[in-house]
Amino acid sequence: MKQLIVNADDFGRSPGINRGILEAHQRGIVTSTTVMINYPAAAPGLERALTEAPDLGIGLHITLTSGRPVSAPQTVRSLLTDEGGFVHISAWPAQMSRFEPDHLQREIAAQVDRFISLAGRPPDHLDSHHHAAYLHPDALRAILDIAAGFGIPMRAGMADSPPDQTAVMLARILPEFDAATAFSLVERLQAVLAEGPAPFWPARFEMGYYDRTATLGDLLLILTTLPADSLTELMCHPGYVDEVLGLSGYRDKREEEIVHLTHAATRECVQAEGIQLISFGDLTR
Repeated sequence: MKQLIVNADDFGRSPGINRGILEAHQRGIVTSTTVMINYPAAAPGLERALTEAPDLGIGLHITLTSGRPVSAPQTVRSLLTDEGGFVHISAWPAQMSRFEPDHLQREIAAQVDRFISLAGRPPDHLDSHHHAAYLHPDALRAILDIAAGFGIPMRAGMADSPPDQTAVMLARILPEFDAATAFSLVERLQAVLAEGPAPFWPARFEMGYYDRTATLGDLLLILTTLPADSLTELMCHPGYVDEVLGLSGYRDKREEEIVHLTHAATRECVQAEGIQLISFGDLTR
């Protein structure tokens, strides 16, 4: 049987994104979301989701590259700019070597604690904004430990792929890294995975529905080419553009994604292909 988790990233980033994700769940194929818990819209968004969308899986979108920390700034200073916000992912190649391990661990744990305090339960899975927590060995070690401690799954990590494939994916996210630096980082990430605890995640992570390839045709192609007897997570970013979102680098495509994810052709395709839509909370080891 083909099983599919359709996870909408960035819940909590703005009221418009919250509204779009809930619509894509209630009227479409979105089964799961992950919360940027360090943004003001996270708390009211979670309250609404828990009330209006009880079947929506809700995880934590660990955020280390956008907004401000949950921790007291002076306790995670190495992760921040002079203005007090996180270092943007575009600046990580030049800055990540200065991130202190205990600062990464403290902030990630604080975001988990904030989620639990707002939701009344742990997240049903973990992933990370800009995949950042998968790009730093100390952050990866922290999320592996937290996931194991709560017995929850994670989004599949890049470092689980062959080194050459991982280096290619890494170069897309951090293009300022040269090949030697990318391969060195990949080796360090894979060493963390080898140390354990063993991650628990879907076998496939589909990143193809994004930006220029976030069209209805691309979505239908993904759905019609899922491997048989597979478990796949499909990443998406639906949402309504609002003033809070501002000049975010990913804006107008969000509203297009709502249309695709709720389209009659999409729902009919899922049914015709015999795809079982599930959330991370349905997974068992």
